[in-house]
Amino acid sequence: MSQMIKVEALADVHTHLREKEIAEFLVIEAVSGGADVLGVMPNTKKGLTTAKQVDGYIDRFKSRKYSWMNVSFIPFVMITESTTKWDIDECVKHGIFDGKVYPFMRTTKSENGVRRYGKILPTIRHCGEVGMKVHFHPEHPSMIFGNRDAEFAFLPIVRMYLEETSAVIVWEHGTDARCIPHWEEMAVIGRFYVTLTAHHLATNEDLTFGDVRSVCKPPIKTENDRQSLVGLVVKDYDWVIAGGDSAFHPKSAKQVEKGCCACGAFTAPFLLPLYANALDGLLATEKGVKTFVNFTSRNARRLHCLPKSSRTLKLVRGEQQQIPLSYPIGTQTAMPFGAGQYINWKLV
Repeated sequence: MSQMIKVEALADVHTHLREKEIAEFLVIEAVSGGADVLGVMPNTKKGLTTAKQVDGYIDRFKSRKYSWMNVSFIPFVMITESTTKWDIDECVKHGIFDGKVYPFMRTTKSENGVRRYGKILPTIRHCGEVGMKVHFHPEHPSMIFGNRDAEFAFLPIVRMYLEETSAVIVWEHGTDARCIPHWEEMAVIGRFYVTLTAHHLATNEDLTFGDVRSVCKPPIKTENDRQSLVGLVVKDYDWVIAGGDSAFHPKSAKQVEKGCCACGAFTAPFLLPLYANALDGLLATEKGVKTFVNFTSRNARRLHCLPKSSRTLKLVRGEQQQIPLSYPIGTQTAMPFGAGQYINWKLV
C-alpha cells in the first residue's frame, strides 16, 4: 500500500560542492534530491581560509543561471591554527557566520587541519564574541585513536570550547552512540548542535563491509549506533539537524589499486528520500512527519536564520526508487552510496 506525505524542502547544512568545474552539476543534483539550502564546506583543493576566498567561491552560485533553483547558500570559512581574530572579523563583515575546524589529516583535504586545539582557543573565543558559529569535524587528531574511537575521543575538546567560550558549537555528522548522553548534557546550555547524515542513519558497518562507495569519515558504525541515532531523531530535539555530508569523488578515486580509496558518500541526488527511508518508522504518524520536517528543514533554518522552505514536496512510500550505479558529473563519474539498491521512498 502506498503512502504520500507532504514535507518541506531539505535544508542541507553540510555538503561538498568541490571545485568550480563540477560545482554547478553538484548543485543541480542536490536540488533534485530535495534541497533548497546548501551549507558549502570549505575543504576545497586549496581550502577556503579567508573571506576573499569564500566570497569568490560562493559568488559563482549567485549568478542568474542558479536563480531558477531558488537555493540559499551558507558560506563557510576554514578555521586553522593560522586563523587570526582579524580574519574572523573580515568574514563577519562579509556575512560569513560559520567556521569549520578540521582535524589534521583525518579526512579529505585536511592538510590545513588542526593538530593543537588549545592553540585556537582564543580564535574560537573571538568567534563567540562576534557571532560566528563554529563547526567541528569531530575526530581526534592523534592517530593513536583508531577510526572507530576518534569521534568519542573528541568529546573533551568540545567540552573545553563550550566551557571556555561563548561560541555556538556544531558537532558535524555524529556517528557514535556513546556520544549521545554527552550531547544531551551539552545541549542543555543552548549553544550546542549535532548534525546527522542519511547514510549513517540508513545502514551499518556489516551491511557496507567491503563497499568502497560507503567509505566515509567518520566511518559508518554498528547497528546499535545506527538505531541509537534514529532514536535521537525521534526525540525531536531542536538541536538535532540533518546534514547530508554528500561528498563526490570520481570513480578513479574510489576504485584504487593501491592505498586507501577516497572517503565520502555521494548521496545528494536522492538525499531527502534516503532520510525518509532511514526514518521510515517515524513517518507512520502525523506527529512523526512533523518531527521529520523539523529534523530535515526547520531546525536548520532557525539556527541559521534562514527563510521558510521555498517549496512543499511530496514523498511517496511504495514507489521504490533504485539508486543508479553511477551518475555523470560533468566529465567525471560518481559512484553513489547504495548503488543498485532500492529505497522505499521517492520524491514526486
